[in-house]
Amino acid sequence: MAAKTVLILGGGTGGLVAANRLRRLLAGEHRVVLVSRSYVYSFAPSYTWVMLGRRTGRRISRDLRTLQQKGIEFVQGEVEAIDTERKRVRVGERELKYDYLMVALGAQYSADEIEGLGRTWTYYHLEGADGLQEELPRVSGGRIAIVVSGLPYKCPPAPYEGAFLLDDYFRRRKLRDAIEIRVFTPEPRPLRLAGEEVSGRLEEMLSQRGISFMGGAQLSSVDHEHKLLHFADGGTAPWDTVIATPVHRAPDVLVRSGLAPAGGWVAVDRETLATAAAEDVYAIGDCTTVPLGDGLALPKAGVFAHGEAEVVARNISAEISEGEPIWAYGGQGACFLETDGSHGSYISGHFFADPAPHVTMRHPSRIWHWAKVGFERLWLWRWF
Repeated sequence: MAAKTVLILGGGTGGLVAANRLRRLLAGEHRVVLVSRSYVYSFAPSYTWVMLGRRTGRRISRDLRTLQQKGIEFVQGEVEAIDTERKRVRVGERELKYDYLMVALGAQYSADEIEGLGRTWTYYHLEGADGLQEELPRVSGGRIAIVVSGLPYKCPPAPYEGAFLLDDYFRRRKLRDAIEIRVFTPEPRPLRLAGEEVSGRLEEMLSQRGISFMGGAQLSSVDHEHKLLHFADGGTAPWDTVIATPVHRAPDVLVRSGLAPAGGWVAVDRETLATAAAEDVYAIGDCTTVPLGDGLALPKAGVFAHGEAEVVARNISAEISEGEPIWAYGGQGACFLETDGSHGSYISGHFFADPAPHVTMRHPSRIWHWAKVGFERLWLWRWF
């Protein structure tokens, strides 16, 4: 059998899992090549802890170049072009050939669509979380606005986790009475996709902590001169500190290559993650759109990228080994939601359930907080 090359684009959660799994499953003559613009992988679920000074970037980061010790080839560079007809990918000045391609490039962050958004704080990347770690000790009062700038965005519980943790942070500093915390989102209710029961519980938890929830608020601009948020319906809200999600969109290279439509995401089969546009090309994680039974799409979160990576890696391995690909992605997912410095909740669901996702949320407890601590350690140990 001729040696095959599996090329994986993206060194985030999905790409990392896929590369490890393929290397374990494939015989040594087959190549597994991982491409990433950066050699640094950081554990995104811990960004809110970095924001509060409970973690450092160094503690939650690892060097992707060490994967070469496992037999995974690592290429650092920007993916400039994807030619699915010739089975070639251009990374910087290099051209890489593949037999199978797995696209795990995630979502591209942008602030260009909303005036003033680029000057707000965010903990959606490590640099932003580090910046907030320096900024928050300077905050002693005023109005904090946590803003979801647009839909979809990855890790849907993260804005609410940030709100809960900031509430706890200022209580510990005995400043909570001087701080107003408000969450603004285009969704009518928090975590709408999780269903009425979870949305209702989350809304109640926010209210109990004195955190205002403003649904149906589509941000149109951030006025830094007058410190006002402007919304699409003409409404405004004052602020002293804005912490916002970036606008998420498919990476430009996927649009240029024809894998994603302008303004859209890569369409895939929801069980196999095969793309509709090209043979032997799969896409996983945040760069994709996976339809659900209720007409919405699978949320963008690392847990889904992980599960999808496992399925695609096993099916590619089976095909290379001349076996029968039998794995199908089932749409299960779960994540932790920190509610203060020592308690957390656990949200889990079957998102391919018919006619709508079935999602549950556990009562906050110390158990789930320590489970997240353990998960962080296990993840970084397991994949590196």
